[in-house]
Amino acid sequence: MALRSHATINMKICLKLLTVVCFSVLIKGEYQLKDLEFNFKQGDPPPRIFTAEQIAEYDGSDPKKPIYMAVKGVVFDVSKGINFYGKGASYNALVGKDSSRGVAKMSLEPEDLTHDISGLEPDVLKALDDVFQGTYMAKYPVVGYMDYILDKYHDKFVQLKEKVEL
Repeated sequence: MALRSHATINMKICLKLLTVVCFSVLIKGEYQLKDLEFNFKQGDPPPRIFTAEQIAEYDGSDPKKPIYMAVKGVVFDVSKGINFYGKGASYNALVGKDSSRGVAKMSLEPEDLTHDISGLEPDVLKALDDVFQGTYMAKYPVVGYMDYILDKYHDKFVQLKEKVEL
């Protein structure tokens, strides 16, 4: 009888653990990348819109130009981090492009140095949001946006154009 009650208790514990694990996986699987927030103010100059070719000019190879990189379509001036992002520095591979996938995966592999974040796991997307807010938005000035986000945030850019024209 005691053996059976121990087995029942163990089975109940296993079921509870399985429920917790399954619930955690469900919650983890629901993570959605946070939308960008725009703080356009009347009187501010309009933000610059970069193409891939234009941002490539700011890759740290020309000491007379600032160093730019984009994450989630937002272009940052990372020049004050020249020891990290400058020519020959450890994270120089990230600059002169939108490296969202590389930032999310903490990877400098050439195939990850892209804005394409499709297929990334929810925990990696969350890491991208955390680094975007905690590092880039907190430390570096925003100097513009990548052209590929214009469609997604069309209404925000229309509002900006209206404010600038006033």
